[in-house]
Amino acid sequence: MTYLIPLKLQIILIAISLLATAQLIRMIVRYKLELKYALLWILMSITSLCLAIFPIILFQIAEILNVETPTNALFLMAILLILAIIFSLTIALSRASNKIKNLSQELGILKCEIEALRINNKKEE
Repeated sequence: MTYLIPLKLQIILIAISLLATAQLIRMIVRYKLELKYALLWILMSITSLCLAIFPIILFQIAEILNVETPTNALFLMAILLILAIIFSLTIALSRASNKIKNLSQELGILKCEIEALRINNKKEE
C-alpha cells in the first residue's frame, strides 16, 4: 500500500491550511472572534495542517478505524468535528438566549419601578 499523495496536492493543502490558520489568528487578534469559541477551529486548522504535511497519519487512522479508504476516514473525522462545533455553538447560543431573557425581564422591572417613582413624586408635589 502506498502512502503518498501527489506533491502538487500536498502543497495546495498546506497553503490552504496556512491561509486558514492565518485568517483565524487575524480574526482573533482583531477581536472579531473570541478565543473561547475559536479553540475548536484552531484545533481543526492544526489538524488539517498536520494531515497535509504528514498524509501517512490519515492512512494509519483509516487502518485503525478499519475504514476502507483514507478519504472515508477523513470525512468521518470531519463530520464528528463539525458535530462537536455545532454542539458547542448550541450551548453558547442557549446561554446567550437565557442571558438576554433575564436582562429583558430586569429592564422591564426597572422601568416599572422608575415609572412608579415618577408617579409618587408627582403626587407629593
